[in-house]
Amino acid sequence: MKAQHIRIRPDRLNAPLATCNVGKLSSAVFVIEGDIPEDIDGMTVQIGRTADPTTHQPRENFTAATTRQDDGMFRCYLSPFLFPDVSDALEYHVLGGDTNGNTRWLGTGALIVRDNPADGSPVVPEIIPADTYIRNPATGLYHKLTAAVNEYGELSIDLESEGIQR
Repeated sequence: MKAQHIRIRPDRLNAPLATCNVGKLSSAVFVIEGDIPEDIDGMTVQIGRTADPTTHQPRENFTAATTRQDDGMFRCYLSPFLFPDVSDALEYHVLGGDTNGNTRWLGTGALIVRDNPADGSPVVPEIIPADTYIRNPATGLYHKLTAAVNEYGELSIDLESEGIQR
């Protein structure tokens, strides 16, 4: 997947980061590179949001984690659910976590969310689609497959013992 490259300049925090264009309900990848301070061992990207449509109050930013690459750059996969509304007035923020556990602001850039003709869905998908069945070739019956995630992020999978004919 091609990425949008964002160059960090901690000596020029007054200069905006690159403007990023994304699609409504479409995923994106940001690669953060440049003069990343040596004591930064992790990063997050905060995605600005439009005001609440009912109360018109500001909403908290979405936050996405990054992964450090072997070459020292950071890669951030941004899920489609982080871009629910079309807007040309949003911002994104890059925050670094230093080796002392402190958060450091590394810059802000303009974020433009454009309309997406693919017409994505704002509904977070289930772990396994609700109507997932596995066919047992020995019996010809279909068994429903479900999954759940506990508070530790661990997956558990369940297969119904009684099958059905389809």
